[in-house]
Order: sequence, then C-alpha cells, then structure tokens
Amino acid sequence: MKYSILLVFLLSILSGQRPGDAEVRRGADAFYNYEYEQSVKILDNSRKKYPNHPGVHIAWVAAKWRSDESTLSRENVYKNFDKNLDDIELVYESLLAENPSDPEYLLYHGTTKGLKARILLGQKKWIPTLFSAYKGFRIIQKVEQIDSTLLDLYLPIGIVEYYAGMSNVLIKAGAELFGLEASKQEGLRKMEIAATQSPWAWTEATSILSFIYQFVDIDIERGYLLSKKLVEKYPNNYDYKIHYVQSLLQKGDLQLARELLEELNESLNKQRPRHQELFTSYVYYLWAYYYYLNGDEGKALNFSNLSIDNYYSDLDAFLGESYLLKGKIMDKQGKRMEAVVAYKKCVKLGNYTNAIKLAEEYLNNPFLQ
Repeated sequence: MKYSILLVFLLSILSGQRPGDAEVRRGADAFYNYEYEQSVKILDNSRKKYPNHPGVHIAWVAAKWRSDESTLSRENVYKNFDKNLDDIELVYESLLAENPSDPEYLLYHGTTKGLKARILLGQKKWIPTLFSAYKGFRIIQKVEQIDSTLLDLYLPIGIVEYYAGMSNVLIKAGAELFGLEASKQEGLRKMEIAATQSPWAWTEATSILSFIYQFVDIDIERGYLLSKKLVEKYPNNYDYKIHYVQSLLQKGDLQLARELLEELNESLNKQRPRHQELFTSYVYYLWAYYYYLNGDEGKALNFSNLSIDNYYSDLDAFLGESYLLKGKIMDKQGKRMEAVVAYKKCVKLGNYTNAIKLAEEYLNNPFLQ
C-alpha cells in the first residue's frame, strides 16, 4: 500500500479475454498475497509463452518491484524499478509498431510511462511527478477515445485527476493547462468505478481508495469495507491487514483490533527483512492508537515515540498520525511546547493527509478533548 498519496499508478490492469489471461492473473494474485518468488516465476514464464499479451510485462514489473521492496534498500528498489520500466517501455513500443491502434497496448504503454511518477512521488517532487504522470495520462486519454468501455481505464485517469485536485495551486494550474480535470470528487468517482466494476484494476483501486478514506478524505465506513475486502481476498498480505486494523480502530471495534494486533505482532518476525523494517513502525502506531482509545495515554505516548523513532518508509501517512497523536497527548497533559513541536513536525511532512490539517488546527487551538 500503500501516502503522500497515490502510491502507485497501477500494477496490473488487464481486460478482455486473451491467451495467457489466467496465468497472468495467477501471477498478479501471487504478488498481492506476498508469494513473490511464485509470482515472478509465473510471470517470467508467461512473458516467454505470451510475449504479445498486453498486461504480462507490466505485471512482471510490479511483481519484481514488490519483491525488491521486501528485501532491498529504497535506493536499489527504485534503481531496479526504473530499469525494468525502461525495458518494458521498449517492449510496448515494439508491440505498438505492429499494432498502433490497439487500445490495450496503448493502455499499458501509457501506464508504464505513468509508473515512473511513482519514484518522484516518493521523493515528494510534486511538479515533476505531475509532468511524468501526464506523459502516461495523455496516452491513456487516447485509449479512452478509441474504446471507452475499458473500465480499467478509470483507475489511472481517476488517480491523476484526484492527485491534481488535492495538490497546491501551482500543480492545479499546471493540470488545467494540460487539459486535466483537477477534481478530487471526479477522481474518486472514477476510482470507485474501477474498484467495483473493472475486471483487473479493482485490486489496486480498492487499495488506493482504502488508503484515501483512512488518511486523506476520511470516510470511516467505506474505508473499513474496502480494507476488509482486501484482507479476505489476500490473507497473507501484511500491509492490507495493517490497514484493516486501522479501519477497525477508526470504527471503535477495539476487541477485534486487539486480536489482529496480536496476530500482527506474532507474524512480524516472519516477514521479509525489508518488510519488517517498514512495518514495525506501522504496528507501533496501531498500538499507540489502540491504547489511546482505551484511555492509556502513557502506553500510547510510548508507542507513538517508537513509531516515530523507527520509521523507514517513504510513504509517511502513519508517521504523520504518530506525530499528531503525540501532540494531542502532550496538549492533554498541559505540555503545550512539546505539543507544538510534534504538530510542526507533522505539518512539515507536507503529505496532504487529514493529519496535516488537524495539526495545523491544533497549532492555533490546543487539543483539549
């Protein structure tokens, strides 16, 4: 998962029935379920058997990316990701040379270009992110003109529209200059279509929307339903389970949240090295939130500090929540200066989450509830 928001431009979107569809779907399901070696093996073979399949190449990149992400440093993950995207971009250009109007080849060619924005997004280079995403988006817009019935199209289009709509004035102006609709509402509507109706993009659309509803445009019930759906489909996905617990805590279901937190604790040391490093801070935050809701501010503060001190992800939504929670506890304890420091660190993240808005509010008016 998943922000500085919009964690990915998409991993595996396919549509229609083609030879190789079943194998590519198995490969995609495998990496979503953290079975990376199996996923890469399936997709390596599929690329050889079905080189003309429109989605197999980008699904392979996604599998390699997720596999690298679980074991390698951030720098090496992005290095490999960029190289693999360059490789498959040449593949799609070759396929399009023979089939220049094929909507699915165009879709994945555009998605490949758009995925390069993911690296810039992790570095919070907002305007370069928009330019990179725009290159892919323009190609995808052509696909919409050729075949608007491809429901998987709604995810990448919705992502760009939402991202432009949530960003600063300069990025909004740039988006409008490019002819994009900088509207969060329209972006959400399109991503909801992808999550509920598209044959292939639904998984990534559901994951992105779950994140948005938990951390950005808060919708507790919708975020809960989406995160629950993902956990039921991919029970081995540790990240999906983390977000499901976040939704349970937001809903106030502390008993089930506690049970799943214990499961997360028990299975953390079974995760891959890089995942352990990434997810430890997330789990610390969930414990902090749990104890805060239970009225134990001492333990909540302790776990908030652990989350902050052990944070390694470039996607810093949970870090913002940890700073915000720490600030609220400090305010309630009458330690205003320490609260202000925590709120300022939260705001400095600049990740457009709801935590930033609340921290800005509490900088002006202390949290006293």
